[in-house]
Amino acid sequence: MKTVLLLLDGLGDRPHKELNGKTPLEYANTPNFDRLANAGETGIMIPWKQGTPLGTEVAHFILFGYDMQEFPGRGIINALSRDVPIEKNSVYLCTTWSWVEENCGLSIRQRWTEGLSPAEINELRNSLPQTINGIRFEWEQSYDCHGVLRITGDTISSRISDSDPFYDNSYVMKVEPYESDTIASIRTADAVNIYLKTVYESLKSSSVNVKRKQAGKPLANFLLTKWAGEKPDIPSFEEKHGMKSCIVGNGLLMYGIAQLHGMDFIRYKDFQDGVKLALDNEYDFVHLHTKKTDEAAHTKIPMNKVKVIEEIDAAIEDLVNSALHEKILLIVTGDHTTPSSGSLIHSGEPVPIMFIGKNVRVDDVTAFGERNCTKGSIRMYGSDLMQMILNLTDRAQFYNFRAGSKRLNHIPKSINKF
Repeated sequence: MKTVLLLLDGLGDRPHKELNGKTPLEYANTPNFDRLANAGETGIMIPWKQGTPLGTEVAHFILFGYDMQEFPGRGIINALSRDVPIEKNSVYLCTTWSWVEENCGLSIRQRWTEGLSPAEINELRNSLPQTINGIRFEWEQSYDCHGVLRITGDTISSRISDSDPFYDNSYVMKVEPYESDTIASIRTADAVNIYLKTVYESLKSSSVNVKRKQAGKPLANFLLTKWAGEKPDIPSFEEKHGMKSCIVGNGLLMYGIAQLHGMDFIRYKDFQDGVKLALDNEYDFVHLHTKKTDEAAHTKIPMNKVKVIEEIDAAIEDLVNSALHEKILLIVTGDHTTPSSGSLIHSGEPVPIMFIGKNVRVDDVTAFGERNCTKGSIRMYGSDLMQMILNLTDRAQFYNFRAGSKRLNHIPKSINKF
């Protein structure tokens, strides 16, 4: 049986006064989601640990059945999203051009200097040093002010902290060895600090910033870094779960996530097109992703998220019919909670989840929402998802069965004959 995981990024939310004490999902008019809840098994899912906010990339890594200890770092995913070659003896960091001022440290005026022209980007790139203490630095633009910094050399490590404080009205942070005291992490952190100081001194006199200052525009006088990562040694999604898989989405991040897990990536024009692609393409596992819910929540206007949820609900009619006729196993959930108010970017509440299809034990819940789903029968962690899918699609391997040289969670498609 084919599985479709419909994931609404940042679906979970908090109650809001302007929504009469409801969450956006609870407040929205969602007849299709409610039909699914009425015909399915519902519950709540803790993405990783109760109260721990996750980013999309980490949440997906866990949902796809990988151990958090194996997570290679967001820098790797961003590099993969731009088809940057991933090699051993290299560390990859996410970067953003930013505007800072000297004020008992480097005070951040603006974390993202957006709208830089291609000519400005090229000039900024040419201002970057290439070698620090025998370590090579190469910068590649991702999009707009965002990029990937590749560090190459002997005795280097991704176990370094971020210079990006993640919030405006703060200060650039010193890069330090991160939960590590190895020579490699110390050497890498020192080199990155020297690199960033050199970049800052160079950009003071850059014609890009001279012209921007004269025009009253935000400067691009610092390169913030975060989320260092190294090449991972992990099995592909199909090797791990025995299912041919793809992600149907439309963003760079999801393309990078697909690359990391060895999954195919199918880009949709709009979400309605995505629904059709998810149903029409022949895969064992299809991950249909939309970022719209998360983006709406980041506006910090709860009604924006309500509208997006209602638009998504209206677009899934064909998906609903396929699930109700038991042609597919459909799972609907979010990867994390994105609150539509308050100061947090993401938050750590559980998210609602429902399973619809053959073999599902239907419960008494009739509407899809955070609090309704607490009345359902499922209590799970994100790490449980893939095993539950294997079980419901009759692919789960009997635990004590030793089919080959290593334990499998799925029934193998082939065996080594005697």
